[in-house]
Amino acid sequence: MLFDVAPKERRADFYDRHVELNEVLEALRLGERLVLVYGIRRIGKSSLIKVALSEANAPYIFIDTREIYYNENIITTSHLIKYLVDGLKKYMKWYEKIGFNLKEALKNIKKIRVKDYEIELEFKAKISITTLLSEINSWCSRHDMRFVFVFDEAQYLRFSNVRYDGLIAWAIDNLSNITFILTGSEVGVLREFLRVDDAEAPLFGRYRREVYVDRFTKEQALDFLKQGFRELNLEPSTDELEEVVETFDGLVGWLTYYGYYRTIRRLDHKEAMTKVFEEGSKLVLSELERIIAPSRKRYIAILKAIAYGAMSWSDIKAYTIARTGTITDKRFAELIKNLIRYGYLQKENNKYKISDPIVKYVVMREL
Repeated sequence: MLFDVAPKERRADFYDRHVELNEVLEALRLGERLVLVYGIRRIGKSSLIKVALSEANAPYIFIDTREIYYNENIITTSHLIKYLVDGLKKYMKWYEKIGFNLKEALKNIKKIRVKDYEIELEFKAKISITTLLSEINSWCSRHDMRFVFVFDEAQYLRFSNVRYDGLIAWAIDNLSNITFILTGSEVGVLREFLRVDDAEAPLFGRYRREVYVDRFTKEQALDFLKQGFRELNLEPSTDELEEVVETFDGLVGWLTYYGYYRTIRRLDHKEAMTKVFEEGSKLVLSELERIIAPSRKRYIAILKAIAYGAMSWSDIKAYTIARTGTITDKRFAELIKNLIRYGYLQKENNKYKISDPIVKYVVMREL
């Protein structure tokens, strides 16, 4: 169902994105070792990857690195091992279905015990990630299988006492039956963390496939809504759907929430619109507060200036100075750059804008 708010896992429930989906599937078919999937928040990256993995029939583990960071405040190797082991446990029935023998693959790691659908990690056991990866790769090599490690919002791996880009580079060089898929909504931050263009960095020169997931066009967004309602034998007015598309642009996450509230929760048009703003604001605010915390007043001033119509560097800076006091060009440029890196601002033709309507709503109403 198109209006299911959970990430999709079947192509039948996944609207369009055939080009991007085939890119990921081709990478897996060819045995490519690093795939980067970029796209702003709530654009459908997780669904894209899960549908691809389902069709590829590959054993995988899907780790949300934000969850680790939010829970632990840092992503140490011991934290990552714990979440990897928990993730392996979660997918054990899938592994059995497709013929991946996890118990056999991990038998040489004495501090991990696998039995039936349970995995136990010895208390305070120290296991190296390279050992875990190597054992899984070894089993896959013997059985002509490829294991996929997905790190969703992988830019959060930078909050660590370990350089995970070096670990990934080592795995790419040495483990021929493992693929890493890294996603990032904070595109600039992920690229800076991976340092793929830095000649001194571990990943420089390694082949990678980059897949960009863009927002829907207005035509695609309208068709998505129409198909979703048609699945449930409902037919809202064209005026209502056009208002939704105009309001939420091509962000499939917000369009899906609207469709869910209309079809499953049976709210009317205005109630559903209001509900998307209310619930979406909670999600956005919790994310945004973490980003702006180091210089909250100045970040808020910048965002409010743009939300209320300022688009040029000079106008935004003038508003910021009026609200927060003098700021150097260098510091102002850093703050603007950070908001772009984190995906909250877009720069086009030297003009700045907030691309997500819910973010704009939060800035105007909640901050």
